[in-house]
Amino acid sequence: MQQAIASDVLLNDAVIKTRGWINTTISALVEAACDHRHGGYVERFDWRGAPLDPGFKRIRVTGRQTYVFAHAAIGGAPGAHEAASHGTAFLKNHCLRDDRQFASRLATSGTMLDATADLYDIAFGLFAFAWWYQLSGDTQAVEIAEASIAQLSNTMRSPSGRGFLAREGDVGPHQQNPHMHLFEAAIFLAAFTGSRKARMLADELFDLARSSLFDATTGTLSEFFDAEWQPDRRSGSIRIEPGHHYEWVWLLCRYGELAEEPEAFAIADRLFAFAQTHGHDPATGLIRDAVDPSGKVLAPDLRIWPNTEYLKAQVVMRERLGEGPGFDDAALTANLARIFDHFLTPRPSGPATVLPVGLWIDYLEAPSLNPKCDHVPASSMYHIMFGFSEVLRYAAGHRPFSGTPW
Repeated sequence: MQQAIASDVLLNDAVIKTRGWINTTISALVEAACDHRHGGYVERFDWRGAPLDPGFKRIRVTGRQTYVFAHAAIGGAPGAHEAASHGTAFLKNHCLRDDRQFASRLATSGTMLDATADLYDIAFGLFAFAWWYQLSGDTQAVEIAEASIAQLSNTMRSPSGRGFLAREGDVGPHQQNPHMHLFEAAIFLAAFTGSRKARMLADELFDLARSSLFDATTGTLSEFFDAEWQPDRRSGSIRIEPGHHYEWVWLLCRYGELAEEPEAFAIADRLFAFAQTHGHDPATGLIRDAVDPSGKVLAPDLRIWPNTEYLKAQVVMRERLGEGPGFDDAALTANLARIFDHFLTPRPSGPATVLPVGLWIDYLEAPSLNPKCDHVPASSMYHIMFGFSEVLRYAAGHRPFSGTPW
């Protein structure tokens, strides 16, 4: 009993720390992340938090940051509504082609650099509009999202008849990752707006996941596939990313709730079990970049986002099953502690010694744990915000799809 009480106290302390970090960070980013001269958002920061200009703005980052501020605004963060509106206006006015499909990349000034439709960028444009609608009720956001989905179905279908090209006109390997984010966007558009087109897209992508992406023999989900959706072996190994396993766990459970689909939960349980067994670095508990279907390590380095996706998986497993191995109080508390200790705390040496509160280290080398990045990518805030807000939502007792983080 005393051990259980101590575990509750530690988790409550971790939740309080998480809430404080999010509040501090959103307050800082409301100003620092917005490009008030050209529109849109900053792509990256230096280690002290000053904006860095790589010469481009990606639509995927604009979409991610719009989501961050929209979600924060729903939680009542000061200035976040205005920051979300800023990003939404940029998406509407600069990031759409004449056919109302999302482009890929803009110059810093907001002029078009690459109008090619990219599945990853489309996914985050749709995701941003789902959350903007949840915040604002803006029906134009739904109209644009549905037009984008229609264009996607008409112009980027895979020749296989299943799924989509990763990039307009590119018949290279099929990619799991952008399909996963498209699934995410479709789920939230359907849940928030009631869009039938979005729900049909979510159903289609779930069918792709269970029929082609998920390997029931190994309990894994590969990253790359050939023209007929068989795992791509051209590099010699099938690449499995445990962080994406955890991301799929959360999405499959959310879809399972939305569609009342038990098979989604069954697949999620298999993916969670594999990631638990093979996905974690034994020295730190952090999540490795990649393994193969046998669990052999292909890429040992450590990024922040798989660990925040693990938070989401832990929350959704708790909501379904109560406490269990990998998602009890101790495991959730330990995961939060690792994220703070390794990614949100200044390093004892090197450039990240000056890391201010509210910024993050995106990537660490293993086993040295030295930063493997030379800047702070703005894109990672999407993962941190979503992982932390799911913990806060769960701790506050809010229901899934409420959008309310705390």
